[in-house]
Amino acid sequence: MEITYDLIKPIILEEKLDGSTMHCKFKIEGEVFESKYSVKIDSKDTSNKIKGMVKLNLISRMRSTLMRVIRTAVGGGIAGNTASMVGNEVVRTQTSGANYSVSDKQDAVVTAFERIRFNFFFDQEDKAWKIARRLSAFEKCLKAAPLTTPYDKKTLARLLLELAKADGQIAAEEKEFFQEFLDEDTGTFAELMRAAMLSKVELEEVSREGKENIFMIACAVTLADRSFDESEKTKLFEVAAMMMIAEARRNELLKMAQDYTIETAIQTSGVMSREEIYTFADKIGMDKAEAERAQIKYEKRQD
Repeated sequence: MEITYDLIKPIILEEKLDGSTMHCKFKIEGEVFESKYSVKIDSKDTSNKIKGMVKLNLISRMRSTLMRVIRTAVGGGIAGNTASMVGNEVVRTQTSGANYSVSDKQDAVVTAFERIRFNFFFDQEDKAWKIARRLSAFEKCLKAAPLTTPYDKKTLARLLLELAKADGQIAAEEKEFFQEFLDEDTGTFAELMRAAMLSKVELEEVSREGKENIFMIACAVTLADRSFDESEKTKLFEVAAMMMIAEARRNELLKMAQDYTIETAIQTSGVMSREEIYTFADKIGMDKAEAERAQIKYEKRQD
């Protein structure tokens, strides 16, 4: 199905052009989903046609997908200002940047939607977009026990930042990843950077419901880089031990994160061969047979 602006117009809640980035919010079945896309004008042709759309690499697209799931897990899946918005009235703003044509902006909105399209399907009978409800085990766990307390949310943010700093530096795309879900509960990026390493006592104080999901999210964020070295594995296992997660359950949670990572790679790539699945599995420390099984389970949910 070809995605056009008119086809998604009924679900567009907000369009905001900030510089060369189009930030969008789409409202489907009462839930709000966010996406964005960076665009640029060819310096040789400024006649209002966007050229050279910035294509995100696989890791960036996987992080974008994971961010949506994290927002759901920390209660940020629904934008706080939607209650004040009436019907399908679209909020359109432009804070800065080039004067793009209406067509340019609509193309950017369509591309932003296509980044998260796999979360939805178009019901031909009802002529409406709907959320794909067949969730993975990873997503089911997060939705069953979302992080609701400021302490749990801040602990998650601190843990993710600790893992990101493990190699001695934080890349620009990693910083952008953090900025997308930090809020008044988690504290600012600068505040988190100054925070001390999480202690055993601090991790023990995470709510019973939050411990497993914090660990599982940390695993998924680590695996999204398509790597899982011994130092990262050791750090995550230490965290699980300090949160008193039993070894067997720890391995189950890691397996769910690995399955989810494989599924996300397939979603964002469009298609992956068996050999590509095996190669990916090696990079994230996953058994090849289990990776293939994850692929089959994902395909079954799409039927």
